[in-house]
Amino acid sequence: MSSQHREPALTIRPPTDLRKAVSGELNERNLEVQAFVVACFNALLADPEGFLGELSEHWPDKKPRGRPRKTDPARTESAPEAPQGHQ
Repeated sequence: MSSQHREPALTIRPPTDLRKAVSGELNERNLEVQAFVVACFNALLADPEGFLGELSEHWPDKKPRGRPRKTDPARTESAPEAPQGHQ
């Protein structure tokens, strides 16, 4: 079954409090989040250096991608030994 939408989805997961605050700011101006994202894409294409320069102080820290490791490689301690039984 093909998608009923004209354009493919773009999935992002901003922090809940940030998304609510942005939605509130845009709603006060009668604007939508989707239109805001499209406007940002257009601004980036129109002036990549200027637009990205304006965002430089607001850029989030990079997050690790993929599944978290089962063990932390930075951890240097070994697991405690299992108790020994009587011989």
